[in-house]
Amino acid sequence: MPDEAFDVAVIGGGSAGYVGAIRGAQLGLKVAVIEKEKVGGTCLHRGCIPTKSFLHSSELAHQIHTAAALGLKTEGLQVDWPVVLKRKQAVVDQLWRGVEF
Repeated sequence: MPDEAFDVAVIGGGSAGYVGAIRGAQLGLKVAVIEKEKVGGTCLHRGCIPTKSFLHSSELAHQIHTAAALGLKTEGLQVDWPVVLKRKQAVVDQLWRGVEF
């Protein structure tokens, strides 16, 4: 790999790192991001975002399950885990594409 000079080196491409890198580039600096995995970090790929996707599905399932108390018949509710996992990954991928550079 050829030697290159950078004005700023950002260690970690998590939520703080990529925002700092983008800001440096906006200011005209030559920026290097050092990240061992995918930009976006733990929050985007394994933490906050996937958890929120799962929570949304579980909250809806709970509301449907308890809707009988409101006079709504909801027998037969099933959780389709492959679809839940596919939706989670689609959310992560969409947000990841937004931070790629």
